[in-house]
Amino acid sequence: MKQIKSLYRRLLLPLLGGLALTACEKDNGEETRVSEFGPYKKEIIAPWKGGTGSIPVLANQPYDIELINPDNGWLTLDTEGRGTHFTGDDYFKFQATTNDGFPRMEGIRLWTHNRADTVYIKQEGFITPKLDFSTRSIMVLGDGGQATAQLSTNLELEDLRQSIVYTSADEGGWISDLDISNGFLILQTDPNADPEALRNARITLSYRDGWNRTISSTVYLTQANAKNEFGHEISFSEVRDLVGIVNKDVYIEGRIISDIGNGNNGENMMTGQTSIDYTETYRTAYIQSLDGSQGFMIKTVTEDDNIFERYSKVRILLKGVTVEAESNPERYILKKVTSAMVMSSVSGSAADIPQKVKRYNELTDMDVYTWVTLADCELPVRKGSLTPINEGYARSTNANRETKYPMLVRDKNGDSFYMLTNTTCKYRRDGSMLPYGSGNISGVLVHETHDRFVWMGSKDMGDIGRYQIRHLTREDIALEKDFENSFSALLTEYRYGKLESHIFRPTTGDNGYLTFTHPDEKSGDAGWGVSDPSYLGPIGNESNPDKEKPWGGTNKGNINGNGVVENGKQMCSDPGTNHDGKGNLTSAEFSAWTNKCQWWNTETDRSEAWLLHFSTQGISTDVLSMQVAMQNRSIGGPRYIRVDWSEHGDNNRDDWNPITEFQVPDIVNWNYTLYWQCAGYKYINVPLPLELLGKDDVCIRFSAANKKAGGKEDGEFDDQTITTGEIAFSYIGVRYNK
Repeated sequence: MKQIKSLYRRLLLPLLGGLALTACEKDNGEETRVSEFGPYKKEIIAPWKGGTGSIPVLANQPYDIELINPDNGWLTLDTEGRGTHFTGDDYFKFQATTNDGFPRMEGIRLWTHNRADTVYIKQEGFITPKLDFSTRSIMVLGDGGQATAQLSTNLELEDLRQSIVYTSADEGGWISDLDISNGFLILQTDPNADPEALRNARITLSYRDGWNRTISSTVYLTQANAKNEFGHEISFSEVRDLVGIVNKDVYIEGRIISDIGNGNNGENMMTGQTSIDYTETYRTAYIQSLDGSQGFMIKTVTEDDNIFERYSKVRILLKGVTVEAESNPERYILKKVTSAMVMSSVSGSAADIPQKVKRYNELTDMDVYTWVTLADCELPVRKGSLTPINEGYARSTNANRETKYPMLVRDKNGDSFYMLTNTTCKYRRDGSMLPYGSGNISGVLVHETHDRFVWMGSKDMGDIGRYQIRHLTREDIALEKDFENSFSALLTEYRYGKLESHIFRPTTGDNGYLTFTHPDEKSGDAGWGVSDPSYLGPIGNESNPDKEKPWGGTNKGNINGNGVVENGKQMCSDPGTNHDGKGNLTSAEFSAWTNKCQWWNTETDRSEAWLLHFSTQGISTDVLSMQVAMQNRSIGGPRYIRVDWSEHGDNNRDDWNPITEFQVPDIVNWNYTLYWQCAGYKYINVPLPLELLGKDDVCIRFSAANKKAGGKEDGEFDDQTITTGEIAFSYIGVRYNK
């Protein structure tokens, strides 16, 4: 007690002295006595085996203690013969007996003449309460009678709270006489007199334990009509003909391929420029036909309505559901689904899901919202996390500008697509490196847009391809760890800015160089380093990193580098670059690089350009491609980038061979964030013509396709004229199939 007393005196006296001084000044020297009273802890956990515990109390006045319920039968006070009246700092003990039942709790009241407090003793139980319906839904004949639902519990019915909610349009009251026996909930149902309509209800049993914690479980009932009909089953193809509100008693049977509570189930939609509906992913499920040939997205009314367990075989009553059809690609969404519509649910496993392995070019619209394994894939940008964004604009720091990140994927055929990861995905930035080899990626095939990569004039139209894939576990990304175990090899690669003799040199190999047509006027350098949000993390709340308040807790920052390792050493790993979890490696690290100038040269009436030189001699391949990560670092730079190639490398000549054009997003602006601004670099795949092979020196040019630039206001996506701009890279790689 002396140690506790001494500690509190050291902490409190400076504060109390300040308070007393203030009081003296105000009250002309009258002393103010501060009342000190309270237990050192207000909650104590006791083991189920029982034993003795001690409760210190800090006080500078008399106080009394007593059990709130002295007849509790298991907890007693032990004051060592000193009674129940104390003065000043002191302690008392308690004795708990063995608890061979459920957790329990008792309170000890402490009070002075004008203050009171309570200490709660929570004793663990030898038995943990269990309450779980093994059968989530049951079907009852229209004739009525007894029905049963398998229930795993060690509780008595009289200890449970019962709730029956009738969810169909009838008057209700047709369920009665609930009982528990031999692992089943037993109930009675009245006959359904309606010759057409089905009836629905849900029964919830709940239990509050001695610690005031509540557990509950729900079973859903569907009763047939008077003809003992449950409606009739229709195929997934027939559902496609029911666009609109379904008013028939029809149902489908299929397998659930999503996961309840998964932060990467579906897209969390932007509801405004700085607001996101984070319930979307938890209200999203996917069901596919038993043969895996077709699938639907399910949107439940609430998060609690999403009771669709992964791999389970379910029957869903469609009456009242809205079937929504979307085109390009053709796909269907079942909206306004409630838990009451689940007629039956039988648990399954991954073995029940048909294995559909395809290359990207083999996909069709029928594959949308089904489980697909895409074969022979790789993540070609060899750095960063699944969401390489500035966390200062994302959910981990309670900012709501970025809802997901499309990660570039390419396959052995040379096709590319995006793999989608939400900011609510638990493992998106946990400090681990991405796999750099090749393999398979499995997930739900979807079609989504991303305005921050491609702006097409209005919200939710940003075209990032016909199909994307959503993983549900890290294991779905089944790629080899090391780049040596990949189907591709590198001609040249720039994973960070390696500035030597005024030009940038490759960080992998020594093939070629990168320069800029307008070097810095003072240094003569082709460019300089800029900040880059490609660090690995981890970020967010360590104890609860996904759904509940992920901006709390410890943001560790850059403690694992950005995934670039050379000769066993982490590159771009300055530990001082990021302590707040906002994910920017400093410009001194050169994880990204840029050059700032007037991009449109008024003397030559043409754009300045980045020029990438490399040799293709000695390479034989059927697939050649380039991957870049780019961002417009200052608003007013080129909106559209043109990529050309030549052997001469002279920017002032007109005989360049066009390859492609694409949009480059602006860096995100905190004060007024526009939909086309991105808090990370955009990853882009550029297929290269095989004409480039067999050349001693190939030059690829990145220049402004025109004079268009963006502004800082709505409607100013590309209606401004290029001024001083900074087109930055955080990655360039040229690769070919082995």
